[in-house]
Amino acid sequence: MKKRILSIVLAAAMCSGLLSGCGGQSTDSTTAAGSQGAAADSTAAGSTATEDVKDGELLSLKIGVAQQFTTLDPGLSTETVNSYAIQHMYACLYKKLDDGSVVPELAAGEPEVSEDGLTYTIKLKEGLVWSDGEPITANDFVFAVNRNLTYGAENGFVTDKLVRYLEGAEEFVADTDVDLDTFSFAGVEALDDQTIVYHLKTPCAFFTGLLCAGAWTPLRADVAEAGFSEWAMEPGYPTTGAYVLDYCNENEKVVIKKNENYYNADEVTVGEITFQVMPDMDAQAAAFKTGDLDAALSINASIVATYENPNELWNRPQQSVYSIDVNSGEKGPEALKDVNVRRALAISINREEIVKAINAGDFYTPLYGYVAHGMKGAEKEFRAEADEKKKYQEYDPEKAKELLAGAGFDESNPLKIKYKYSNNSIHADVAQMLEQMWKAVGVEVELEVVESGVFYDQIDQGDFELSRYALMCSNDPSEFLNQWTKAMQPVPAVADDKYDQMMTDVTKIVDRTEYMNKLHEIEEYLVEEMVYVIPLFDFNEPALKKENLKGVYMVPGSVPIYSYAYYE
Repeated sequence: MKKRILSIVLAAAMCSGLLSGCGGQSTDSTTAAGSQGAAADSTAAGSTATEDVKDGELLSLKIGVAQQFTTLDPGLSTETVNSYAIQHMYACLYKKLDDGSVVPELAAGEPEVSEDGLTYTIKLKEGLVWSDGEPITANDFVFAVNRNLTYGAENGFVTDKLVRYLEGAEEFVADTDVDLDTFSFAGVEALDDQTIVYHLKTPCAFFTGLLCAGAWTPLRADVAEAGFSEWAMEPGYPTTGAYVLDYCNENEKVVIKKNENYYNADEVTVGEITFQVMPDMDAQAAAFKTGDLDAALSINASIVATYENPNELWNRPQQSVYSIDVNSGEKGPEALKDVNVRRALAISINREEIVKAINAGDFYTPLYGYVAHGMKGAEKEFRAEADEKKKYQEYDPEKAKELLAGAGFDESNPLKIKYKYSNNSIHADVAQMLEQMWKAVGVEVELEVVESGVFYDQIDQGDFELSRYALMCSNDPSEFLNQWTKAMQPVPAVADDKYDQMMTDVTKIVDRTEYMNKLHEIEEYLVEEMVYVIPLFDFNEPALKKENLKGVYMVPGSVPIYSYAYYE
């Protein structure tokens, strides 16, 4: 999922055919993305694992994934599938544990924060090196921010937090003639080789959480040239994390091998990880059962209820929303510019029945707002706070018929609409159920299925009327809501100046309760008042993992980490 797990962002330039090593740039959107689950932090898990690996032998793991890889450039990637490898290949200043807490990784300790919350000074650990032995310096973090911003608005999903919080970043993006060799901006600077300073234009309570991945990931100026990402698919380039890229064919597999120069290499117990691309989810499950896969990350939800060994079912709770994008923007159909038509489509959907029909136990939960379950609100979970007051877009097919009639649509002039989805996961099943529910209120639906590798490119470019969508976020409810600002959409499906201003204003609120209450108001405007998006359910894709494979840990808003895994 981008997921868009997970998203509206970049145009994808997919490498075509089965190549013996990827060479082309490919920047498909999704969501970034992420997932969470139960496990231990890397050091603890690594220590336990080391005791179980006999005679120093390292494991080799094979993991099934459903989608093609699109890029391994951390400054461009928005697809969850890419993160499976990237999160193993790069270490950042901080990292998240399975409980969502943030701890130092490459940073020597907690940041020194100014009284006004606008300046973060961070020291690096001593002796850190890239996988090729070159020192990791503060300049690598400065270069990464500047370089990633040169992609401009088209890279908005990745760089949004840079623009939103760093002083001068917005102006940097607007400068179309940037020379990275001579230009820098006040938002980030290297005081010396060991000290990075971030200058914020507005306080951010979860800033260290942002420094764990994405556009904040360190990059080398002699490797990651601005404007290019081909290097990221060619094995052998230097990385800061536990692994380096050994083989890449984006349509077949990505293989990563242990980085012996990783600062915590002694604790790493898995020497090689293969991410095998298997779009056929039944084939993934079959390969898992025969022992050809150690884990299958995308299986059909239909097998969950009858699976013979429940202990192998892997529920990876993800703060993720599965929704219907409604194109009310310039490229959308005229009918969808009418809020009553959008509302009719939303309230003619029975979320409870969809989740029941998927028959996947606790993996999916009906969702009546755009912020997924699991996000902390003012006093309790954000979703619970909102639902206690009102569930948005509740099922009411009779009201839907009235709204459609009021908009001029009836049996003699039915609303005709296209619904687009990709050809993997549960999307076809959901599409068919939606078709029947809309048909019941007089809407004629044309289903359009496209190959998953180009799906998000089409969505990002506004090439849809209605579309399935999924988005994972990890730090704050605002990340879900910010998705629908114009800055986050290459071709806006939602273009509302009032909404954009609301999202800008909320960042200036310091009091947490006031801040969360304002986010509740913004969500209500997005989902209930304007019906710009139709949330369906939390998207926790079922997976399989060998029962005795231990030490795999999950991070909120991220992906499974296998570096310290072991077989019990």
